[in-house]
Parts: sequence; C-alpha cells; structure tokens
Amino acid sequence: MVNKFLIAIVAIIAVMAALVVMPGIGSQPTQQELNIEYNRQNLTRLEDGRLVAASAEDLVIGNDRYAVYRNLTGPPDEKRFTISNEEMNGLKGLILTTGFMQVPGTDYLQKDGIVNLTKYTLKLESGSNSKTISWVNQGASEVSVPSIVRNIGTQLDAVIKGHA
Repeated sequence: MVNKFLIAIVAIIAVMAALVVMPGIGSQPTQQELNIEYNRQNLTRLEDGRLVAASAEDLVIGNDRYAVYRNLTGPPDEKRFTISNEEMNGLKGLILTTGFMQVPGTDYLQKDGIVNLTKYTLKLESGSNSKTISWVNQGASEVSVPSIVRNIGTQLDAVIKGHA
C-alpha cells in the first residue's frame, strides 16, 4: 500500500514538473527576433528563350508582426496588415526550431527548357544570423528542394492568401 502511494506522489510531481517546463520550451521561438522577406514570381519563357515575370509579389514581415504585401506587376498594389501571434509563432517554429537556418545550399535552380515556373526567394534575419535561399517549384527544379524549404514557402503563401 505504501509503495502505491509513493509511486502516485512521484507521478504527480513528475507531471507538475513537465507542465512547468513545457511552456518554456514552446515559447522559445517567440522570444527570438525574426524578420522575413519573401518574393514569389511566376515566370514564362518567351520564344527567344528569355524568362519574363507574368506576376511578381513581395511580402515583408517584421518581428513586430507588421507585414507589407506588394503586387509588383500590373497596377501598384500594397497592403499593410498585422499577422496573428499564431501565424508568427508558426513561422518562427518552422524557421528557428527546425534547423532551417542550417539547411545546406542557398539556390535550387530550374531545369533547362522549362516554359513555366514559379521562383521563390526568402531572406531571413534572426539576431546576428541571416540566410537567403532561392528555389523553384518542385516540378521545375533541377534537384530536389528540401521539404522544410517548401513548407515555409507554403506557410508564407497562406499568409498572403489570408491577408492580401
């Protein structure tokens, strides 16, 4: 009987300790500074071989969650908004806690002869660290683009879709 009681007390203490430690683990990314600039271009190859932008967009998100979206083709279009804490924490989680800043390579080039493609450029600053990475959509890429890179692009596309 005493052993069961002692085990129950130890289990309760362990659960309480885990509850105290876990919020600190989950909040680490939100304490780190992160500034994001994301560019997306839909490109089409002309008969003479040149690639031209059918559309181009730019999204800048500051650490304060303030964002500016610009449509760079057609009539000037600029939207200013604030992203939610959940969106910013999701981005920080993808970028700062997954090891994204250590992903090898900075450019994932397109295959030769591709007629239509989407090109992405992501510039990140976190404290004294910075990273710029460029890639194209998976079907147009010369090499496999890491899924972590594509996931961040998808998350930023969702921010654009939800706010712009």
